[in-house]
Amino acid sequence: MSLSDEEILELHELLDGLVENNLSPSKKSKLEGWMAESEEARRTYVYFMDMSASLAHYAEERLSDEIEEVSESSSVDKIIKFVRPVLVIAALLIAGFYLPRAFVDQEKVDELEDIASAVSEKNNESVIVDTVAVLTKTVGVEWAEDSSIRPDSGKTLEPCMLKLESGLAQIEFLQGSIVVLEGPVEFEIINPNGGALSIGKLRASVPEVASGFGIEVPNGKIIDLGTEFGLHVHEGGSTEVFVYQGKVLYEGQTDDEEDISREISGGESIFIDPYGHPRWVEMPTEPFMGKAELAYRSMEESQRRHAAWVDLSQEIAQNPNTRLYFSFDNHSPWSRLLRDDTMVKKSPNNGAVIGCKWEEGRWAGKGALAFKRDNDLVRLNLPQHLLSATLAAWIKIDALPSTLAPIIHAEPFSLGATCWSINKQGQLALRVKSATGFELYESAVAFGKERVGRWTHVATTLDSESKMIRHYVNGRSFSHEKMNDMVPLTFEKSLLGHSFDMPDHNGIALRGSIDEFVLFEIAYGEDAIRRIFEIGRPFDPTDRLGPSLP
Repeated sequence: MSLSDEEILELHELLDGLVENNLSPSKKSKLEGWMAESEEARRTYVYFMDMSASLAHYAEERLSDEIEEVSESSSVDKIIKFVRPVLVIAALLIAGFYLPRAFVDQEKVDELEDIASAVSEKNNESVIVDTVAVLTKTVGVEWAEDSSIRPDSGKTLEPCMLKLESGLAQIEFLQGSIVVLEGPVEFEIINPNGGALSIGKLRASVPEVASGFGIEVPNGKIIDLGTEFGLHVHEGGSTEVFVYQGKVLYEGQTDDEEDISREISGGESIFIDPYGHPRWVEMPTEPFMGKAELAYRSMEESQRRHAAWVDLSQEIAQNPNTRLYFSFDNHSPWSRLLRDDTMVKKSPNNGAVIGCKWEEGRWAGKGALAFKRDNDLVRLNLPQHLLSATLAAWIKIDALPSTLAPIIHAEPFSLGATCWSINKQGQLALRVKSATGFELYESAVAFGKERVGRWTHVATTLDSESKMIRHYVNGRSFSHEKMNDMVPLTFEKSLLGHSFDMPDHNGIALRGSIDEFVLFEIAYGEDAIRRIFEIGRPFDPTDRLGPSLP
């Protein structure tokens, strides 16, 4: 299969993306297809990877030396010897495709060098990528009504427009620059090292590795020269530029097409009117939100959320419908007793901690139990039988289960014995022993790789009046199902974070942590479940790469 000039250029763009590790699955699939079908594509790949590796690891001089050596010897065998290690890497990277030995004549090498040079120049002008930035922190964010995307903290971002009605959002570009947006603001992410501010305020911190970072404004562009600066674009198009450290270059054009260039140093600022005319102004007293201020706001928000949860925890403990409540708070690191915090009954149902280790929960200073080993568990004895119930817990799984991840499991031989778990498909599951066997009620798939290592709130309700089972994840209803056989739930002789031996498996431990667990004797509706989640959820400006559902 012979490639046209356009296909060769596209192939080089794909190879450049592969080297930069930002190739999307669809583009990677197309590259693999070419590698399988075209000998010319395989030869191009070998040469491209050889040149890239040489530039990255041995610098341009080594590449020149190798090409010179090949030219002097005029030996095709030496070319093959030079690229053979690359062939091995190619076999691993391209899904097991076998790359035959490629004899590349000098005329073809020269042709490919010209094409690679053209592609390199083209790529320097416009880098083609998918993910270009990450939203790493948010404080009090309210998205504009017409905002097309509303990402959560930790969400990776492709080129897009972000519209904040209020609040603060920190964006980390893949080249290394950090931008803090302060709503109301409209900011477009263009590429891994630049964006455009159409209205609102931002503060940018640019490390040396990201030098050249640029922000487009209504009448021009701010180009970083190694600095920290602030921008404020007003309604009507006027712009203020404030440089705190280093230097920036403003390049723009007035309404009468006069080119303007200003270099602004630390401690200096300029005002650019709506017609593009700049003038020097004093640095403002109005602060721009920076990384340190945002971190402080994050700490304040986290403390506020924790205080709200403490009030909620007291409310749950005093609720007459609470039958069991483990807050996991205020335990000694060596404690082997899990305290039942329920205040409405005389004899609490404390649990016996076996093997588990105490760790920090979803807030700094709050406790949680980690279930890491095969025999880690908490032993319980709850003699109550419940016609209706709500089970709710904050959990964090270390890995998706190969069989199941038990949250609470009753000895399975008595009528109504209940197991509440996450199964290997990532569904929240409730299994109840009936007179004829086991009744199984499963949610839609709720747990994928994006939830691994993250605190997640889960809840399941059983309503004897409507005879419905409902599952909730992070306060949202994930499914509901009609009960097949009305059997009162029992948790007598139960295990937390572990399952009893069953005919189909030996006892299985949860691989993860539990931060909070509550059992109510009534079935709460979605509004109540949502409230427990919203008040109880931690402030977690995570920097993980991955979506957050729902």
